[in-house]
Amino acid sequence: MTELDIENIRNVATLAWRDTYSSFIPKKIQEKVLIEAYSEEEMNNRLTSSLSLVVEENNEILGYAFFSGDLAVEEVFLESLYVNPIHQGKGVGKLLFFTGLSKYEEPTSISLTVYKGNPNISFYEKQGFSVVKEIQGDFFKHPVVFLLMKKNVVSDPNRLTKDK
Repeated sequence: MTELDIENIRNVATLAWRDTYSSFIPKKIQEKVLIEAYSEEEMNNRLTSSLSLVVEENNEILGYAFFSGDLAVEEVFLESLYVNPIHQGKGVGKLLFFTGLSKYEEPTSISLTVYKGNPNISFYEKQGFSVVKEIQGDFFKHPVVFLLMKKNVVSDPNRLTKDK
């Protein structure tokens, strides 16, 4: 990934956050979270320790995903998946999700956390995720509730498999 890719990922994150979270996370808190989560140090950490994927069209990043980095793990964690709001509903998120999952050797499950109230929870439910538990948290003293969601992939007939 190039510096331009990193900047474009930051832009997608900002657009997606504003579109998704403005109704329940104040803009000031969003800005702080985005600065921290997409700092140079954090992005370098993600790029070296995560499976990082982007979907591009005409040199524009439409969406990106970061997965836990060890491709031999059985329990995969989806760290983040964001799609530019103008490209949502076009299969970009699904492509990122299934492409990422297919990179793992023998995954048995995939988990993620999402903010309760996120209107895109239905995307994960359509992919077979279910809520495991609620977790109380905060962003810079602003209370939020996270949902831990999980999908078992061993018996999932829609699971993409790698050719061996």
